[in-house]
Amino acid sequence: MDKTVNYNYPFRYCNSRKLCEVHGLQYTTLERWIREEKEKGKTIPGRIKIPGTRSFVYDPGIFHDQFFLSRIHGPVRNEYEKQEHLLIINNQQRKAKQQ
Repeated sequence: MDKTVNYNYPFRYCNSRKLCEVHGLQYTTLERWIREEKEKGKTIPGRIKIPGTRSFVYDPGIFHDQFFLSRIHGPVRNEYEKQEHLLIINNQQRKAKQQ
C-alpha cells in the first residue's frame, strides 16, 4: 500500500451487486463479510440503510477506504482466505487494465 491511488466512481451510491462488480468481489463474499461484522457487533462502513425498507445502499468511497483496503491487505485466517484476497486483487488489476 505504498502508492496512493485516487478512486473515482461514476455514482454516489450503489447497490450491493454493483459494489461487488466495481470492486471485483463475489456477492457471497460481501454477504459473508456483512455477517462476520454483524457477529462482532459492527457495521460495514459505507453501508447505509434505506428508511422504511429492508434495503441498503453503499457509498463506494467510504467502503473502499475504511473497510475494503484494510480487509484485503490485513491479516488472513487461513489459506483459503489468502487465495480469495489474491483473486480479488487480481480482478481489480485486470479491470484497471481494461479501462
